[in-house]
Amino acid sequence: MGNCFALCRPNWNSSDRVATTGHHRINVLRVVKTDGKILEYRASILVKDLLVNFSGYGVSLSKEASQHLTPNYELKIGQLCYLLPSPGSVNPTGISSDCTSVRIKRIKVIITKQQLQELLSKKASVEEMLTGLRKGIWDGVDSSPSWRPKLKTILEESE
Repeated sequence: MGNCFALCRPNWNSSDRVATTGHHRINVLRVVKTDGKILEYRASILVKDLLVNFSGYGVSLSKEASQHLTPNYELKIGQLCYLLPSPGSVNPTGISSDCTSVRIKRIKVIITKQQLQELLSKKASVEEMLTGLRKGIWDGVDSSPSWRPKLKTILEESE
């Protein structure tokens, strides 16, 4: 037997805009953050009160909204709204907004126990180790692009 996972989509009651799923009423205000996480509030809240913890963001009723809601707009229970970055907001990472080609790469680095001890004792920094990787300082490894294994030619038998 396997696990069963059921997905259901909220049905919106047009009279009071409260979401219902099946037989249960969901009496919450949902705010979808840019990372996909959902904040739930059990009471109505003003946009300005919601944005106290989110500087540089605005609230919208749709993902593709060109304008954000006004600070005095009351978000009510049953609504679904989106927390979106403001167009002129300061980038929280400190990277200039004109540098749009910045990408983050995740790498896996295998180090020896000795190198780990050096890192933990602050004798060496991660940057120093990665600089060594970029320069190709590896024991016995040739990093040239034309490297090929040294194998003897295996002749095929003729039939």
